[in-house]
Amino acid sequence: MDKFTTVRKVFENNKNSENATAMSAYMKNQFEFYGIPSPERKKLFKEFIKSEKSYKIIDWCFLDKCYEDAHREFQYLVFDYLLDMKKYISFEDIKNI
Repeated sequence: MDKFTTVRKVFENNKNSENATAMSAYMKNQFEFYGIPSPERKKLFKEFIKSEKSYKIIDWCFLDKCYEDAHREFQYLVFDYLLDMKKYISFEDIKNI
């Protein structure tokens, strides 16, 4: 199973429909949500991001897939990932950002 599918399953398993509706309404229904608050989302993916750091490279294909997903939590995950991996970003990565 690839990383994107694994992450999607984690999001789906922790979905909160009530929160999702409220979050979507707050964002004027521009995005779909799983309804996972930021602190909980960060806890869910703490170990994942820690393991990604061990590779010392940024997986742009994974990040592109995440950012293309309709759910806003995936876009937040991309931000968290890049923030935690900032020391591995090089000048050549600017085109991807």
